[in-house]
Amino acid sequence: MTPRKSTGSSSSSPSSPSSSTASSSQGHSSSDCDYHEDAEGSQSSSVTTIASQEIAVSRDTAKSDHPILPVQPTTRRTGDQETTRKVDVGSRTPGATTESKRVPVSPLSLLSLLPLPNLQSILLSTLSIGPIPRHIAFVMDGNRRWARSSKSSIKQGHLSGFATLKKVLQVCLSLKGLDTVTVYAFAIDNFGRDAKEVDALMEIAKTRLLEMAGHGEVIARYKVRVRVIGRRQLLPQDVLEAVEKVEEMTRRNKGATLNICMPYASRDEIAGAVRERVEEKLEDFERSRRRRARDPDPRPGQDESSLRKRRGSDGSGRKERGGSIEQGEVFQREHSKAKEGCERGTEDWERDITVDELSRSMQLSHSPPLDILVRTSGVSRLSDFMLWQASNSDTHLHFVDKYWPSFGLSDMVPIILHWQRDRWMKMGRQWCGWDC
Repeated sequence: MTPRKSTGSSSSSPSSPSSSTASSSQGHSSSDCDYHEDAEGSQSSSVTTIASQEIAVSRDTAKSDHPILPVQPTTRRTGDQETTRKVDVGSRTPGATTESKRVPVSPLSLLSLLPLPNLQSILLSTLSIGPIPRHIAFVMDGNRRWARSSKSSIKQGHLSGFATLKKVLQVCLSLKGLDTVTVYAFAIDNFGRDAKEVDALMEIAKTRLLEMAGHGEVIARYKVRVRVIGRRQLLPQDVLEAVEKVEEMTRRNKGATLNICMPYASRDEIAGAVRERVEEKLEDFERSRRRRARDPDPRPGQDESSLRKRRGSDGSGRKERGGSIEQGEVFQREHSKAKEGCERGTEDWERDITVDELSRSMQLSHSPPLDILVRTSGVSRLSDFMLWQASNSDTHLHFVDKYWPSFGLSDMVPIILHWQRDRWMKMGRQWCGWDC
């Protein structure tokens, strides 16, 4: 360790033995300078060097044995105020303290620590006081046009549309009483677009679906169940696996339901429902035909006694006429009628397909009736989306003159208020007994 230079403060310390040794050595050398000048001069310089080293070592030892401790505040209560005294434990000057007064805290100031609701929460809570629609659907149109107007790529337009979906979904789920949200994500006809755009859409659907269902996201926070509606067999294998994974992850959620229509077309849904009902009718007809072939009953509901009476007295279908025995013609006639009825199969087979049966066979049959359908981008058409469900007389159609990425809370609130006003008016007319 390099020795430190000795200073005036170190030589003036009365308790340092090295300092006294150095002083006596210097005094001795000055008194005998006439006889021992050379020898005593060298001895004096060596003693001074040793003394300086001892002083440096003693300082380092003092620092290591007595480290400077941090300032520890002590509090003393006097009357209604608290006085804080800060004492430097390691200070060389004992009793050095600093005092500072602490102002008493008002209970009202604690309100600033509470989380205050934002404007959106207050507005949605106010809307939830009135009637709330159970089922809202969105045609998310205008992503590409928004991208071109903002000079962005088509993929960026679809990504912005997905971000808007998360915001709108959170707004809808904040409404107390809403049960189902349905979105038109990808049409069957969209497979005819550019291959790069289709691949980008499929990649966004795969990654963003898993992201939305992740921990802490909107689907997990609101316990939403996800259902993918449409011709799923048309999806790529990796996208189909992601869809099945998300559906399995959210299968036990008891909150609202999110229907994602991809790839979907309403006419395809209606055709599939008709196909399903026809197949069921054909199966019913086949079962009826096989049952009648096993047990040909000439007349349904005819009792055995009347049949025996018509077949003959002995029940064998024979009777005597003029001393000769011939086959019972009555039984043969009835058997031929039963055979014709079996071929027709009209006795217990209902051939009609009703509207209720078709509704039960729709892909969206698990959802409540559609209350509101919103289409963005200023286009006033349904574009083959929920044609069967939107034909309900109570469904409100809203066409918003904005692209989907620009859609938000300021557009949703007037739509909800319009629906509530119509519902209040209808309830008022029913209460007054007027014809609705």
